[in-house]
Amino acid sequence: MLIDASFGFEMETFEFLNIGQVHGFPKIMGVLTQLDSFKHNRQLKKTKKQLKHRFWTEVYLVAKLFYLSGMVHGEYQNQEIHNLGCYITVMKYRLLTWQTSHPYILADRMEDLTNPEDIRTKCDWGRRFRRE
Repeated sequence: MLIDASFGFEMETFEFLNIGQVHGFPKIMGVLTQLDSFKHNRQLKKTKKQLKHRFWTEVYLVAKLFYLSGMVHGEYQNQEIHNLGCYITVMKYRLLTWQTSHPYILADRMEDLTNPEDIRTKCDWGRRFRRE
């Protein structure tokens, strides 16, 4: 989960976490970006601590949170990316009992393509509204 540290948690972040909770929280980790936008080290430490504790509150205690300090010449620092990649390759996923025992689907968007005239003529509630 990618979090912009200069802005903090957005509504979409909480919606994503809610979806994760409903599905039994698969292994989740956070990545804080835009840390180079902080001018003072004290403010950076305070923000990192606040976001870490908020992340732990929303996910679970000691959930892994990575810090990407900033971009140099349009790229993140090699050591930070290396550490992130190493963690992703060795992390163990826990078996999700909810997911294996329930069918589910995740939809980003739904669009009804039914002809309104068909609904009006074929559905019972369409006839009821027409009479009234």
